[in-house]
Amino acid sequence: MFATMVSSMALCGALNVFIDPLGVFAAPRISGINSLKPYLDHHQDLARWMAAKRLCPSAAIFGNSRAQIGFDPEHPAFHNAGLEAFNHAIPGSSVNLAFNQLNWLIEAGCTPKVAILGIEFFDFLGATSPATPLSASNTEPAPRFDGRFFAETVFSVSGIRDSVNTISLQRAEHPATISPRGFNPLLNYIREVEQSGHHQLFRQRAEENLKSWKRKVPRVQLETGMSPDYASLEGFLSLASKSGIKVYVVTYPYHAEIRMLMERIGLGDVFSEWKKSLLLETQKFSHQGAEIQVWDFSGISRYSLEVIPAYGDKQTQLEYYWEAGHFKKALGDKMIQQILAGDAGFGVKLQDAMLNDWLEKDRAQAKSELAQPSSLLTEVNHLLTLQGRKD
Repeated sequence: MFATMVSSMALCGALNVFIDPLGVFAAPRISGINSLKPYLDHHQDLARWMAAKRLCPSAAIFGNSRAQIGFDPEHPAFHNAGLEAFNHAIPGSSVNLAFNQLNWLIEAGCTPKVAILGIEFFDFLGATSPATPLSASNTEPAPRFDGRFFAETVFSVSGIRDSVNTISLQRAEHPATISPRGFNPLLNYIREVEQSGHHQLFRQRAEENLKSWKRKVPRVQLETGMSPDYASLEGFLSLASKSGIKVYVVTYPYHAEIRMLMERIGLGDVFSEWKKSLLLETQKFSHQGAEIQVWDFSGISRYSLEVIPAYGDKQTQLEYYWEAGHFKKALGDKMIQQILAGDAGFGVKLQDAMLNDWLEKDRAQAKSELAQPSSLLTEVNHLLTLQGRKD
């Protein structure tokens, strides 16, 4: 019995290491067996770090789920600039994780030349507790293998489940997968749209957003000091500046539905204040010779006004959005092309000379959409009515 138990555990471990669902053991990728890796919601920090350390990227993409599914590290603009890119973004993460990830790269001798940092407004919203500035000396240590990891992923039933999932994934029509460079194309949402329709995805996410926003204090700055998110941003920029890394700070291209909802619940001024503060934060280091640019892609554009399909429409697949907060690779490609290749696009590079004019124009565009009848305005009004009833 003991020999059988030991043999079973050894076979279990060997299978899980060979299939390598998380891609942490650098096992050979064999077509039809384990070449595609499943998107898993556990041990993401370690999996992303091990893959990045092997690649040692010269261009690093940081952010949350919006960056993970929107910014493709295989975009030609990276290659044309002589860069090898990796997407470090992890859903639900803040600038603090990006700060840690950048420090891990530098400590490992993999200092990137370029960093794209996706910034989430709603992380900064509702700032409550002051924080002290951060430096490389007080970052968290890089993820590593330990006994718990092996117990949970190698010698466990859940590890076997992940391996079986990996094998079956190779034949899936729309697999939920993560690329070797950290990009999640969210292909599994194609089936989600076919089953529920984009309208349902937009509606569900909008209701969740409204509930979350209303729980937060409508401010981003603290009178008593710096919030944790600003401290993390300052720490990231300081670390990048000292290491000679060119940084593109990027706001996400929220769908016009989000912008209109924000205006209606009184967050328009706070949003403008936040974008102004981003430029002020970067200028602390730009004046010291650091190469930092702030790009605003959150404005109303023909892309953010992509029409939400009608209720019950399960045939239409939108070109640029999954739902109001998560944009597709097609839109992320346009953003990368603009900031790296200099092509004309819908983003605006924020600078002192034009900042106030741009923020006024930006607010005016959002208010204009609220002043003219449209199917989107009808949906916004309906969402606010539903939220009011629930409140």
